[in-house]
Amino acid sequence: MASKKTLLEDIARELNVSKTLVSMVINGKGDSYGISKKTQEKVLSKASELQYTPNMFARALRTGKSNLIGLLVADISNSFYSNVAKYVERALAEKGYNLMICSTDENIVREEKLIQLFSEQQIIDGLIVATTNTSGEFFKKERLRNFPIVFIDRYLPDIESNYVVADNYQGSFELTDLLIHKGCRNIVAFNITPSHISSLKERVRGFKDALQKYNLPYSSDNLVEISFNNIQQDVRDKLIRLLRQPGKIDAIYTLNNHIATACLNVFNELALDMKKEGIYFASFDDISLFDFVKPNVISVSQPLERIGEESANLVLKLIDQRMAGAMEFEKVILPTSIISRN
Repeated sequence: MASKKTLLEDIARELNVSKTLVSMVINGKGDSYGISKKTQEKVLSKASELQYTPNMFARALRTGKSNLIGLLVADISNSFYSNVAKYVERALAEKGYNLMICSTDENIVREEKLIQLFSEQQIIDGLIVATTNTSGEFFKKERLRNFPIVFIDRYLPDIESNYVVADNYQGSFELTDLLIHKGCRNIVAFNITPSHISSLKERVRGFKDALQKYNLPYSSDNLVEISFNNIQQDVRDKLIRLLRQPGKIDAIYTLNNHIATACLNVFNELALDMKKEGIYFASFDDISLFDFVKPNVISVSQPLERIGEESANLVLKLIDQRMAGAMEFEKVILPTSIISRN
């Protein structure tokens, strides 16, 4: 049988003091209410003896502060998000905050329900979100207008907002430019749904502009769209079809690391020697797997640690500004780097 949870009333009864006094001490307000140091020490000692654990959500309702930050990511199985979450959590812990992580699986309805729950129930003090939304209308609601929200990895161009992103355009442009300098003239990019997301749109734009810089053709044939809900099979079907088509493809560029991994599986299944075929393979985003596989993967590396730290620091800054009654918008765009793996 589970042991009974210790309540404030239990501590008060043991010490023959009021529940209000115990609450003041437990919440760190003993000095401001003139409670003696000796009494405070007795309360804290008894709380420790009885293994008292405060109810975080009840405290949040009383004080208006939970010291909890929400992180909504599109896909927690993606190593980009899991690594960023690690750095967000570390940065928040240094400031006395905890992190709650939820995955939306690129589902707008799920995202909106979670945000509504968090904000209405006062569960969190602030939110970091990789949004799947198509517009900023949802975030214009009265409840959210003054709520500390930082967009991460993606942002919504139609609203003023706070965000921390990598320079997706420049990274994609530089990677495509490198492939062209290696002699590639027929590069096919694999994109992923939902393709309206700002980071993907910027990667496509960088790819397109690099081709146009060298007067290379760009059309729908250069961009293959992969369904997020069926990545492995969709990549397999479309990649095999592409490799069987007449016309020499000299580079495959994936705009997402999940697509890159799916492509590597197909190359392995077909026992395809990419070097012998004269086809370069490139990916936006870098994962540790790329150091151990063939073909060599040319990749865009995002500054994961800085993205995590900057977003954590920014949401805490917004919480302070909100309490002071003045929130300002801050936009952070971080540089990427190319890993060539020659």
